[in-house]
Amino acid sequence: MKGNKPLTSLLLMFAFGSLVTSCQQQTSSKSNSGSSGNSVTTTSTTGWTTGTSTTTGSTTGTSTGNCAYGTGNESGISDSGQTIEYYKINSPAVVAHGANYGTIVFNSATDLPASYNQNIFFTDSRFNLRVIPKYQRGGTDSKGRSCDYYSPRPFTKMNIGVVVRSRQSSPGVGDYYTFTDVDVNCPSKVREFQVPSTPDPLVVEIMNVEWDYSCIDYAEQGFDDVSGVCPYDRVWLTECYQLEVQFATDTTKNIPGTRAY
Repeated sequence: MKGNKPLTSLLLMFAFGSLVTSCQQQTSSKSNSGSSGNSVTTTSTTGWTTGTSTTTGSTTGTSTGNCAYGTGNESGISDSGQTIEYYKINSPAVVAHGANYGTIVFNSATDLPASYNQNIFFTDSRFNLRVIPKYQRGGTDSKGRSCDYYSPRPFTKMNIGVVVRSRQSSPGVGDYYTFTDVDVNCPSKVREFQVPSTPDPLVVEIMNVEWDYSCIDYAEQGFDDVSGVCPYDRVWLTECYQLEVQFATDTTKNIPGTRAY
């Protein structure tokens, strides 16, 4: 059995056409509705920061040195006299299960431990963010759900949806961006998110995460192409993965690297 996509589902897929994926990257000032009915709006701006999470479980992965956009360990750039490094949620990283499109799998305001200082998410103008996908071995996800498998599926790339919003906004409604074709253990490009006018710390949400393993799995079974799972498909509901989230704010050094637009 392979997560929520066993081989026997292939005939059903062709018979009913129920296997659908979406590999769309949002563009500036464009709204999109996920399957949950939550709308997301894209735009842009600047900012970064660091912290620690207490999610349990063995995590895996360091940069191999062949990453397109750096190692993920670069020193920040002090562009206005900042002395604080940009933040890294990596002790351990955000951990999530596969989910249906439109489902928020991580919320920085609710899925970090109570001892976590939410003020690191406060900024007036800059909020720059990038993600690093990694494998997760057992343990629990950031919502406390058990990750059943110690041996992760060997995916190689991910698409990762990120929402940055105010606490007054509804879940999933804010500046939305999809980081595409992000290699495992490598950082994505850096996205300069729009900062809403708010006196509160911002909220970061993760949703619509896809991997290339469904396509790899079917190819290994001898299928040349399966519409709906190649090149990307949502992560199977039974599987866990982790993300290191790095971000910079007004009060931290900026993250170097190629910008995503």
